[in-house]
Amino acid sequence: MSLNYYDLILPVVPKGTFTYTSEHDIPVGSRVKVFFGSRIEHGIVKGKADKIHPDISYKNINEVLDDKPVFPEKYLTMLNKMSNYYQTPLGIAMRGVLAKSILSSERLDVDCDISDKSILLSLSNDQHSVYASLTKIIDSGFSANLLHGITGSGKTEIYIELVKECIKKGKQVIYIVPEISLTPQIVQRLSERLGFSVPVYHSKLSPKRKQKVFWGFNSGCYPLVIGARSALFIPSDNIGLIIVDEEHESSFKQEESPSYQLRDMAVMYADILNVPVVLGSATPSVESYFNALNGKYRYLELNKRFNEKQLPEIKIIDLKTSDIIDNLLSVKLYDKIFEKIKQNEQVLLLLNKKGYSKHLICKKCGTTLQCLNCSIALTYYKKGDYAKCSYCGEIYKFFKCSECGENDFLDFGHGTEKAVEILRELFGDTVIKLDTDSVTSHKKMQSILNDFYSGKYNIMVGTQLIAKGFNFPEVTLVGVLNIDNLLSLPDFRANERAYQLLMQVAGRAGRFIKNGEVFIQTYNPEMPVFQLLNSDSEKFYMEELSRRKEHDYPPFMRMVRIIISDTKEDRAKKVMETISEKIDEAKSSETKTLGPSPAPIFKIKNRYRYSLIIKTPNVSTIQVLGRIARENFEVLKKGNMQLKLDVDPYFFM
Repeated sequence: MSLNYYDLILPVVPKGTFTYTSEHDIPVGSRVKVFFGSRIEHGIVKGKADKIHPDISYKNINEVLDDKPVFPEKYLTMLNKMSNYYQTPLGIAMRGVLAKSILSSERLDVDCDISDKSILLSLSNDQHSVYASLTKIIDSGFSANLLHGITGSGKTEIYIELVKECIKKGKQVIYIVPEISLTPQIVQRLSERLGFSVPVYHSKLSPKRKQKVFWGFNSGCYPLVIGARSALFIPSDNIGLIIVDEEHESSFKQEESPSYQLRDMAVMYADILNVPVVLGSATPSVESYFNALNGKYRYLELNKRFNEKQLPEIKIIDLKTSDIIDNLLSVKLYDKIFEKIKQNEQVLLLLNKKGYSKHLICKKCGTTLQCLNCSIALTYYKKGDYAKCSYCGEIYKFFKCSECGENDFLDFGHGTEKAVEILRELFGDTVIKLDTDSVTSHKKMQSILNDFYSGKYNIMVGTQLIAKGFNFPEVTLVGVLNIDNLLSLPDFRANERAYQLLMQVAGRAGRFIKNGEVFIQTYNPEMPVFQLLNSDSEKFYMEELSRRKEHDYPPFMRMVRIIISDTKEDRAKKVMETISEKIDEAKSSETKTLGPSPAPIFKIKNRYRYSLIIKTPNVSTIQVLGRIARENFEVLKKGNMQLKLDVDPYFFM
């Protein structure tokens, strides 16, 4: 019997594609088990091998796990394109989107008893117009659709009706949300409307639960799956629609390799599948808005709230000229909060910093206490009396100044923990906190939301979590305690992020019967973003696009960020400088480089970091220069030195 030679995708470094043999015919997309060195690895059959070297002794495939393919060829095409674009070996791309527990799991038979007990929704005229426009494209092949709907305009109801329509046509839907914390509320809403328990898929599920959802959707048993980034990568050959809610969210950008942007991957995958994709947001990303302007995306708009309520006017409080209570709360905002509590209404307060205080400062010499592993100030937590690094997670129980050796510190700045302490002194025990420190599980999250929803608390203080898609009928006041730290970051997206966060959190006020009010405290009221909050959103986008075009930023230029990190500073610097020289020799005049230079956070987890940013108008240049960087790194690297190629970077610290 003649041997067949197969290229397999294995989740290993460096290349991830290896040739093995088998006496059997194995369909493309099947999972196999093989020996890789002395260990067992699970992989996917990519196809018959094109090149066979007679002097190589190829290993046999140990076991074929599937009697029919799990991964359709279009899925493998998507993986391959992801690998090429994000400059990541194919095996590492696969490892980044498929959990090991899934790749090696047994195929499960899932109960498919999903009855149609959906509830008929009543859409407004505006909602129905958008819905009718979208239903026309469900069977019309690929299209990218941007749904720009202000907060409270009823985008979710449109998604639900689209899901129903798709299921009615015998197709499956992938529904992506940016935060795991949002899924309980949306899942409950979807399940009630659709009449069946909607399966959820994300990285925090137990392996057993994750396997059930994976195989249920893969087999076609589940017509819908909702989840975070990883839900996009459940394979099926019957997908008819992809929905990406809150498409602007930065959490859709994966930091680990492959450093993909989920929104862009969803559009690319929909194109490969030849199905429509709907991107929705009250504050679309500048890139998506630009694509809509240029006709690459179809633009649909909902500019009224579902109940015809007006968006609240946003008022700016200049902290430089205000009387401030405990360096946290202006008297004007205090009076407003007191008024709302007296009327038994509710208040949301945004403070974009966890912990008790932002910094600990030595009383003797004024040095800020920093993490020993990272070049970043520690955040102090009064409850537990410890300081914590937000990058490496190191906890410090005993504090000692690195300059003078003293252990007497002042806490400086406010985090949510300190804000709650001050607000409880002012308003009593009617204050609750919502941040990632207080949300330790889905159950805890639900408990906090239920307590606030029921009226047990009048004031909720939180980080960006409170700006997510929550509906609290009694919230009539939103206060932003301070957002200046976000605007001071060395990031060309700082204005966009601040605008999106402020508009999203403002949209939590006055969503139902009572009118809402929004107050933003700042030391920099002259910043352009504050002047645009009450304007038509088009004005913000056009001004932001104009600024980016002037300075050669996306979407007018593509960007790649190269980071070399090493435990030895001089070694990382030298290698980065050499790679930078090689790139300068190869680049054209239209391609620009920034650096090399120390990264803004120079040391993380005891690794020194040097950064080089490439700007180019051509996607092909990314591939060429990325390959030059990787090839030179493989020659020059020493010890445990690491290279990161971040295509379309979102974070620059």
